[in-house]
Amino acid sequence: MSQFRVIASSLNVRESESRSSTILDKLPKGTIVEPTDLSLSEDWFFIDMTLDGRAVKGWIFKDYLVPIEAETTASDDPAWLDIAEGEIGIKEAPGNADNPRVLEYHSATSLGARDDAVAWCSAFVNWCMKQVDMPRTNSASARSWLSWGEALTTPRKGCVVVLRRGSNPVQGHVAFYVGEGTGQVRLLGGNQADQVKVSQFPKTMVLGYRWPS
Repeated sequence: MSQFRVIASSLNVRESESRSSTILDKLPKGTIVEPTDLSLSEDWFFIDMTLDGRAVKGWIFKDYLVPIEAETTASDDPAWLDIAEGEIGIKEAPGNADNPRVLEYHSATSLGARDDAVAWCSAFVNWCMKQVDMPRTNSASARSWLSWGEALTTPRKGCVVVLRRGSNPVQGHVAFYVGEGTGQVRLLGGNQADQVKVSQFPKTMVLGYRWPS
């Protein structure tokens, strides 16, 4: 099985393949793992390794890992992707509350929404770009990124990916490319299951890959 790098600030190692199971250990960001097994749901990896002189054995959630290419190191990542990785785990507040961090993402667009229930995928991409002084669309519309930068014929790590959402030509989703599998792209983005995380999407949903001009 391939090697992967932890992109969450801290990744729980659990006794079984469930978010409610006992936490046995934690892996810091940047830890390299080589899983030995995959859960039936294909959402969890089993690891059996040594870290800082101690044995670490258990299940870790796949969404907080990215595959390592033999020629690629973390230092090759674009600066905005490093920013995005540091936000993994930020999620909408329950009930009528609003997560201040999500509202901060909203402040990076002209819409400036004050409700974390308002779609914020484009706000997140805009905010990440703003942190490293990169050009951005300043729009809350995911499809605004289709006219940003330049088009790529093949994706590269950290590029902006625009997806269609349903049949509505106005709706969409936008996030950062971190890898792919058979017929799937792995994207790190905001407002994915109401949080910042890595998720898989069918390649048939892709409208375009974009890179700064």
